[in-house]
Amino acid sequence: MKKVINYKVALISVLFIYAMMINLGCNSIDESSAEETNKPDTSKFNLSVAAVEEGAAIYIDGVYTGKSTPANFLVSKGEHVIGVGLNTAKTYLRREVQVSSTTEQLVISLDEADLQQPKTWKVLFVGVNQVTTANGNCISSYSTEQLDLAYEFLKWSFEEKVEPYSYNTTNWEFYRSDITTDIVQLSNDHLINPEIFESKIIDIQKGDYDLIVSFFRGAQQDCFIADFIGIAWYDVTALSSESSYFTIRYYDDLEGAMITSKQNDPGMFIHEWLHTVAERFYPNRGYTMPTFKGQVVHAAERYGYSAPWMSWYEDIIAGKVKDGSSYVGIGPEAFLECTVREQAIGQCL
Repeated sequence: MKKVINYKVALISVLFIYAMMINLGCNSIDESSAEETNKPDTSKFNLSVAAVEEGAAIYIDGVYTGKSTPANFLVSKGEHVIGVGLNTAKTYLRREVQVSSTTEQLVISLDEADLQQPKTWKVLFVGVNQVTTANGNCISSYSTEQLDLAYEFLKWSFEEKVEPYSYNTTNWEFYRSDITTDIVQLSNDHLINPEIFESKIIDIQKGDYDLIVSFFRGAQQDCFIADFIGIAWYDVTALSSESSYFTIRYYDDLEGAMITSKQNDPGMFIHEWLHTVAERFYPNRGYTMPTFKGQVVHAAERYGYSAPWMSWYEDIIAGKVKDGSSYVGIGPEAFLECTVREQAIGQCL
């Protein structure tokens, strides 16, 4: 009986010691995990960015950071492109930096020596004096003086809006070639589609233009064809010149409608142009755009924007649309890398 009791005592003692060892082991593992978690990330390095202007937007490797000058970042080893968009001058400063394993704190301050020269974008405006329906029922027409107003509105849109939105990394040149004598027969959809356009303007080559716009009257008192609409062909291969293309079927009261548009929501030309570059051109080049159900330009409300839409267009162009924890859109680096006509002739950076 005594031997049995001693055996039980010994067994209990062994189990107690084993349990203590497990408990100590668990505590040891927890402390080690906590230490690992609190260790600094040695694969990241400190970067401090400043510029000639405080509060300027900071981009790293082409992506807006959501921070303004001055600001600090943790970056990986290697080469990085640091960009700053100045609010006052609406210009873009850019510098390439190298972060090595010996870097402890890299401090850079961008100044006028880092100023980037813009890429030239060329747009051709084609005003159409007379159009008719597919079955030739009637003729709707604008005078050359009315088309002058449309052309000036186009120029104003890109010079006064797109250029500063891009921090002047784009510089727009404007060209015009109206169809004055021919009566253009519209498609069954009452549009000047790429096929109809190229049957009338036949001497455009790759590399001539980044954007082509046709503009015509959709209705007048004795000839109603269809209401206002802007239609963009998203893929640059819609034209043999591989230029972006859109057509605008405009209102009867051209002058009054344009005055109203400028005062309230002057984004007509910008909206259609963004369809051509933000829907496919820059995404095809690897840039991330804000999207909802396959749409970019029409995704504004999904990202919290409301009419008038100019702030939406601005943020797409500047690459400042907040999407979760990051920012998406085109951005200055994309504009500096490539234009539509440069891609057509293989001259992108």
